[in-house]
Amino acid sequence: MSPHAHEPPAPFGVEVDLLDTEEVDGVLDDVFVHGRRCRLLDESGAGPGPQWLLAELGDGRITGSCPGDRWRRSDGPGTAHLSAPSLDPGVDRWRILEVLVFSAHAQIRLGEAADTGWIAIDSTEEGPEWLRPRDRSFLLQGWTGDDHGRTLEGETPMAITREPSGNEAVLPAPWTVFSGRLRHRSGSDRAALESRGTWLTVREYWAADPDTGAVGVAFHRLTGVHNGTKPTGPEFDVGTGDQIEEG
Repeated sequence: MSPHAHEPPAPFGVEVDLLDTEEVDGVLDDVFVHGRRCRLLDESGAGPGPQWLLAELGDGRITGSCPGDRWRRSDGPGTAHLSAPSLDPGVDRWRILEVLVFSAHAQIRLGEAADTGWIAIDSTEEGPEWLRPRDRSFLLQGWTGDDHGRTLEGETPMAITREPSGNEAVLPAPWTVFSGRLRHRSGSDRAALESRGTWLTVREYWAADPDTGAVGVAFHRLTGVHNGTKPTGPEFDVGTGDQIEEG
C-alpha cells in the first residue's frame, strides 16, 4: 500500500449499503422483466412516490418512469427506435455499464454488468448546518421551441426532445420548453429570474477533511425528473448576479 494513501472522509447525511446478489437480481427482475415497481426501493422507506430509471448500456440508453405500479420505459412502443434494445438480465447483463433506479428519497445503483449494487438513503444523523445535504436542479436542455420537443400520450409521462447535438432523446417526464421571466421580490427592489423547463434534480452530500478542514461534495444521488418552474434554489439577482439570501 502506498505510504501516501488517503481515506476520503465519509459524506454526511447519507447511508450507503451494499446489495447482495439476490437483491441485485430482484431489482433487474422488477424493472426489466416484469416492468413493475421496484420493491427494494419501496422497502427502503422511499414511500409511494414516483420512481425513475436511467440505464446506461454499451449500446445505448434506456430511461423510464413509474408513477404507480407499472413502468413505462423508452424501449417500449412508440420510442423503441430511439432507445437501446430491451435488456434481458438472464442473458445480456454484460451490456450494463450503470443502472440507476431512484426516487425522491432513495437511489439504487448497479455497476458494470450488475456485478455489484448499492442503495443510498438519507440518514437521521444531526450535524452542523454547513454539512447539511443540498438539493440542486439541472436543466435538461434541448433545442428551444415547441417544434423540437413533445410530450407523448399515455397515462405515464414521457417526452421526446432533440438535444443540442441533433440526436433525439426520450425523457421520463413531460416536456417543458425552457423560458424565464423576471420575478420582483416583495418589499425589495431586487428581481430574480424565474426559470421554467425540464429538470433533473440531485441531492449533494458534503464531507469535511479532518486534517485540513476542507469541505466539499463527497457523494450525490439523483432524486427526480420534473417539469415546470425550477424546483430548487438558489436565486440570483438579474442585475448583479449576486445570490439572493432567504429572509
